[in-house]
Amino acid sequence: MSKSTDEKTQTDLYRRLEEVGLSQKEARVYMALLPYRDIGSSKLIRATGLHGQFVYDSLQRLEELGLARHVIQNGRKKFSASTPKRILSLLDEKRLRFQNILMQLEEKFSGQHEQDFEVLQGEEAFVAYQLSFIESTPENGVIDVISGPNDRYFQILDSEGAADEYERKRSKKNIAIRYIGAKSQAEKFNKWEKDRPLWTYKIFPGLSTGLVDISIWPHAVMFVTFGNPLLSFVLLSKEVADGYREFFEALWNLSKK
Repeated sequence: MSKSTDEKTQTDLYRRLEEVGLSQKEARVYMALLPYRDIGSSKLIRATGLHGQFVYDSLQRLEELGLARHVIQNGRKKFSASTPKRILSLLDEKRLRFQNILMQLEEKFSGQHEQDFEVLQGEEAFVAYQLSFIESTPENGVIDVISGPNDRYFQILDSEGAADEYERKRSKKNIAIRYIGAKSQAEKFNKWEKDRPLWTYKIFPGLSTGLVDISIWPHAVMFVTFGNPLLSFVLLSKEVADGYREFFEALWNLSKK
């Protein structure tokens, strides 16, 4: 295997580990542990090229996750990686947590609620609704978004000449936006966070909603399918919106920068 191919494989493995919930540094330390048994922290620091404190913090986190363990030899800690099969167990545990959250939400919102349902087709209708919703959102309100790995939302607002008006209204009313997205969106989100006031994000490892965005407003939930044609499904119900916001909060707490 060539050096470039080996480096690409290593990079892909780091990315996959990040998708299951490890930070970049934790992934690097875990990969450095795999070839060894009972390795000291000094060798790990050299192997990873990371600052010592980053290595110690990563080792502590890996032990908490059950991905690493240590023994004491001659008064010093020696570390080893746990079997990679432990990663499957972590994914199973995460899935069970979400199943529990969903069950609680379903039980709480199993009754009938008064609600209106609308279906919109096309980009003009989508933009008109976005501006209308910003107008009807109260001052100091919050909009929560679970985003698919696509850039269509702001591309459409820009193409229709509505992006500046949208941001101006949002800023004037002090309306905050929280985004949850996939790892592939992190660089773009980081730029948006710097450029847009009251806009923040987190990454949920492994998240993929395809071409669908879910936006949760104070009084409604909108599902936008960025296909051809663009379709928007709008549930106008504060109770439903509150329920989805509880689900968003659970995702938000499990996500990270």
